[in-house]
Amino acid sequence: MPALKLALGAWLLPLPVGLILICLGLLLRVSARRRLGHALLAAGVTLAVAATLGPIADTLLQPLEARYPAVLDASVLRPAPQYVAVLGSGYRPRAGLPVTAALDAVGVVRLTEGVRLLRQLPGARLIVSGGPMHNEPPIARGYALAAVALGVPAAAVIFSDTPLSTGEEIRALRAQVGDAAVLLVTSAAHMPRAMTLSRREGLHAIAAPTGNLTRAGGPGDSWLVLPSGTSLRKSETALHEYEGLLALELGID
Repeated sequence: MPALKLALGAWLLPLPVGLILICLGLLLRVSARRRLGHALLAAGVTLAVAATLGPIADTLLQPLEARYPAVLDASVLRPAPQYVAVLGSGYRPRAGLPVTAALDAVGVVRLTEGVRLLRQLPGARLIVSGGPMHNEPPIARGYALAAVALGVPAAAVIFSDTPLSTGEEIRALRAQVGDAAVLLVTSAAHMPRAMTLSRREGLHAIAAPTGNLTRAGGPGDSWLVLPSGTSLRKSETALHEYEGLLALELGID
């Protein structure tokens, strides 16, 4: 199931869907259904180009990222959380590279935020989450190695190295911490889905979003009306999360 969800998630994005529509349109243009072919061709091109435009990308992504505020000072939280949990992203260790290079960019940002918050909470422990993906070692292992390299005592790190999805991560956290409060660190766009799952599973999670790609109250990249890879990344991130939230409404996590 996790592999199927990853495959579907990779295809249900603007460029793949746009390319499929374009290919279908081209095929229908040489058949008797030329009008439908033209319509599909136009729809495919429009979808692919629209996803690369700053105003559209920011409009899609900002509502997700703005839903939960960042935790600037964890020391003022009452009761003080006993745990800081960092949800998994990506880890591909390679010989001759430091562990920070083995983590993907999203994972580095999440872990850095987790370590920052942990240092504001004396006595708290760091839970690193994520199972093995694509025949690589568990993501939690990479997080743990990086956390220790950044100065976190090994005794303060707890592994959760089997979950392969956000739903599995949240259920594992609930089993590990029980009713204790936990600062939940993940990307700002991903936080609405993570918090929805936390409420569903009875996890006392405090949202600690990071890795924001848009700027609340500012123009961000909305001025960039020319197509760009940055805007495409934002559109893909937003649509992936909206698909995930829809799946939750349908009872799929």
